[in-house]
Parts: sequence; structure tokens; C-alpha cells
Amino acid sequence: MTIEAVSAQPRHHLLKILGVTFGVAVAIGQIIGSGILRSPSIVAGEVPGIALITGLWMLGAIQVSLSANLLSELAAALPRTGGGYNYAHRALGDVGGLVVGWTGWLANLAGAAAASVSFAEFLPLLLPAAGAHKIAVALSLQVALYAANLAGLREGRAVQELTSFVKAALLFVFIVAAVILVAPAEPQTFLSSPVAFKWANLILAYQLIMGAYAGWDTPVVFAGENIDPAKAIPRALFYGILLTAFLYVGVNWALLHALSPAGVAASPLPFSVVLSRIGGSWPGTLFAIGATITVASCSNACIMAAPRILFALGSDRLLPRAFTSVNAGGSPVIAYVMTAIGTLALAATGAFALVFGLIATLNAASGFLVDISFWVLRKREPDLPRPFRAIGYPVLPMIPVLVDGSLVVLFTAANYTGGLVALGLGLLCIPFAFVAHRARKAIG
Repeated sequence: MTIEAVSAQPRHHLLKILGVTFGVAVAIGQIIGSGILRSPSIVAGEVPGIALITGLWMLGAIQVSLSANLLSELAAALPRTGGGYNYAHRALGDVGGLVVGWTGWLANLAGAAAASVSFAEFLPLLLPAAGAHKIAVALSLQVALYAANLAGLREGRAVQELTSFVKAALLFVFIVAAVILVAPAEPQTFLSSPVAFKWANLILAYQLIMGAYAGWDTPVVFAGENIDPAKAIPRALFYGILLTAFLYVGVNWALLHALSPAGVAASPLPFSVVLSRIGGSWPGTLFAIGATITVASCSNACIMAAPRILFALGSDRLLPRAFTSVNAGGSPVIAYVMTAIGTLALAATGAFALVFGLIATLNAASGFLVDISFWVLRKREPDLPRPFRAIGYPVLPMIPVLVDGSLVVLFTAANYTGGLVALGLGLLCIPFAFVAHRARKAIG
């Protein structure tokens, strides 16, 4: 091959090798994390009775399914890597796109850091000596995951699919074992819930449950790397939510069966209590293995998603074009390096706790902007090819708009400081968007 021919070859680019299997894996990888290990105890303490608890977990699945219905149309119509940023940018311009992109990147940074620290907290259950080196363990996990993903998309995909489906299998084994091997704590029926409760407690419990479902939309971040996004992305979204909802409801049912609502509320880690009742040393070991795999899988999903948001911002020149640099394995290298700096710093300092304080408000705001983008594009671009059209239009797609809009108001009312900071972050995007616009115009 001549030098001229070599120079004419296309530069490295993202690989289109993903399908439904990876989409489901990255969805449950991001969703199922430390939230399901810890939140059942808090929810049981806030909400009385089996019916209300399981009903709230089902309601959470219905809510995200309605949002997935809307998002599936957007992802199939605009199959670009980067997720919700692409739709907000197309419909609302630079400011709206930057708010959604910035929020998504921050959320993934905090998620990866928090999951790696949780890994370091669970690992001493298997290796007691690791308890004295938690920060080092958390950073080591991240280094290993970044190394795998920088090697290429195939390597990152393999890690995600393996860890996601192993943790799903372990949760299913726990459900079966708890129901079959552990005697019920007290005779109850599904409808034996007391009717007295406070709305504030109900709302708090539901916020925790929605936090446990966070990440259901991760498959759309990889739409540009999917072989057939028009079919695969909607299926991945709905299959991922369905599988997660089955496991979440099953896990809570098993815990309530074995311990009763009061028993679940009494322990910060009810999983370990149930397993201890089975007897022997292997249940504790199984829990430790399952917990470490669960949070490592969640960390990997965040680590894979965050750089692709930066890649999308770079592609539209809202960030330097260097963020679109891709290696031979299909990994956006500079975007990975920037993300690694962020997650390693957060894990080392513990500052991700401060970031999480804003994530609920920012996520609700960005989700609302994506919902609005759906309607803007329907009106502005009616002829845009839509291989998947939202079911139940216009009624069902309107529900996420109303819900997310209400959440923005509720979160802001509950935390004025967080709302003001979130507003400030949004306003910061305005001058940045102006600079980016001027730069694009100068380049032509």
C-alpha cells in the first residue's frame, strides 16, 4: 500500500458492534448497584406494610417505562453516541444541550466514584486485610476498569456483560434461597399492610426507589455504536427495565418474607441477615461476592458512559475536538483520560457526596429538558424519520413531562440551596455556549 493510500485511510472511529445484549447489560449494570443493597431497609422503615412497599417498587418501574417510551423514539430517530445531550442540543440549542450533557457527565462521575468506594467497603468481607486500605482499593478498581476500557470497546463490553449477568443471576439465586430455605418471619398476606402512613415518608421512600432505578436510560448513550439502534435501543431499554423490576420486586418480597417489614427496617444490610439464617459460612461469602460484583459492574457502566458524553460534546464543538480522538479499539481516549481524572479525584477525596447532593435536582431538570425536546422535535421536525414511535401518543409521552416537571419543583422546594446551585450551574452554560458558538462560527 502506498503512502498516499495509507494517508487516505479513515481515522480511528467509534465501532458499531453493540446490540441488545450489551444494551441490557449496561442498563442493569448501571441500575443495580449499592442502592438495592441498602435502600430496602430505609424504605421499609418509612413505609408500613408489604403491599405499599412492593407497590412503590412496581410504580417506579412503570414511571421509568413511560420515560423509556418517549426516549426510545428520540434514540431511534437520532442514533448518536452521547445520550440525552443529543436530543436537547438539537431541540433546545447549545444551552439546553450543555445542561443535559454536563449533568449526565457529573452524575456518571459521582456514580463511578461512589461504586468504587462501595467496592472497597464490601471487599473486606472477603479479604479482611483490605479494610485498612479502602481508598487504595477503590482507586485500584478504577485503574483496572479504565485499563480494560481503554484497550477497546470489545474489552469494556465483555467486562460489562459478564459482571451484569453474574450479579443478576446472584440476585435471582438469593430470591429463591430466601423464599425456599428461610421460614417466614410472621404470617402475613400481601394485603396485610396497615393504612396509616405519612405522605412525607411515602415521598422519601419513593425518592430512594427512583434513585435505585437511576441509570435505566444508559443504553441510549451508546446508540451510535449499535449495529441496529432503531430496533436494539428500544428493546434494550424495555428489557433492562423489565429484568430490573423483576429482580427488585423479587428481592424485596424475599426480604419481607424472611424478616417482616420491621425486621427489614431494623438492619442496614438485610441481605446479610437473611443469608445468616440459612446457616454455614457460604451464605456470607456469597453475599460478599455478589456485593463486590454488583458495585464493580455499576462502576464500569458509569466509566463507559461518561466519556461518550464528552465525545458528543466534542463532536459538536462544545468541547475541543481532541475529545473525539478514538483509538484503534474504539475508545475515545482523551475523553476517558478526563473522566478518569474526575472519578479518581472524587474517590480519593470523598467529594462525590457533595456532587450527589445536586444530582437529584440536576437529573430531574435534565430529564425534563429531554422530555421537552421530544415535543419540540415532534412539532419542528414532523418529517424526521422515526423508526420507533412513542406508544400511546400524545397521552403517554405527556406523563413523563408532568412527572419530571413536578419533581424539579418538589426537589427545589425541599432544598432551596441545592436548587439555586443547580440553577447557577445551568446559567454557567450560557456564556460557555456563547463562546462555543463564536468558535464554531470562526472555524466555519
